[in-house]
Amino acid sequence: MPVRFAFLTLAGAIVAIGLSVAAVSLTQGLIDQAIAFAWPSLGAALAAGMAWPAVRSSTTA
Repeated sequence: MPVRFAFLTLAGAIVAIGLSVAAVSLTQGLIDQAIAFAWPSLGAALAAGMAWPAVRSSTTA
């Protein structure tokens, strides 16, 4: 259970930081920079979601 919580917290932090920086860039009118920061953070969320079953099966086995 602690490994799952740490993994989820880390993935959430990466996404939150990336989207926060993208939002600040967007409010300043830097659309290209906002997109450049948003996509990797959303990609990290997708990677975390895809790796989640692997983490679950490795801790129960």
